[in-house]
Amino acid sequence: MQTEINLQQPNTLKKYLTYFDKVTSNNGTDWLLALTWVILFEFISSILEYSYLDIAQNYVYHVPEGLYKELGIALLLVLFIWYSVYSIVFMRRKQFFTLALYGSICMYLLITHDVTFNLLVHNLVNPFEFELNGFGFYMIIQLFIKITITYLIFMMLKAIKHSKK
Repeated sequence: MQTEINLQQPNTLKKYLTYFDKVTSNNGTDWLLALTWVILFEFISSILEYSYLDIAQNYVYHVPEGLYKELGIALLLVLFIWYSVYSIVFMRRKQFFTLALYGSICMYLLITHDVTFNLLVHNLVNPFEFELNGFGFYMIIQLFIKITITYLIFMMLKAIKHSKK
């Protein structure tokens, strides 16, 4: 009985990391793509922080209900639907990233009601801030998001360096 080790088969973790690099920064060559993903992950992080931490409520300014708020929400919704249909019809890659950013903004506004974006700006200015709130779902997800953001910032800087050469 002979056992043979196949060294030609790629490591699955390496394969997933290569795919992740390709999707998030085009293997370190597209800094705008990496920046888009950093902002998307910061939106997710801000929504989680708003949902799980009471201190996040201090950054949010709730706009009172009224005509201007309703018109603003209606305008954003109409623009989102129009842009979604346009992006699906013409199938351009860059437009899908813009669509993802726009969808994240809508989700952020829907969940947090923070039209001033104070919480998001606070998280974008300091992307490495991490509030400990006991060990649980929030901490695991936030830790994963912060590690991913750190890696994406590294890839973005690598892409900027690569574009200057």
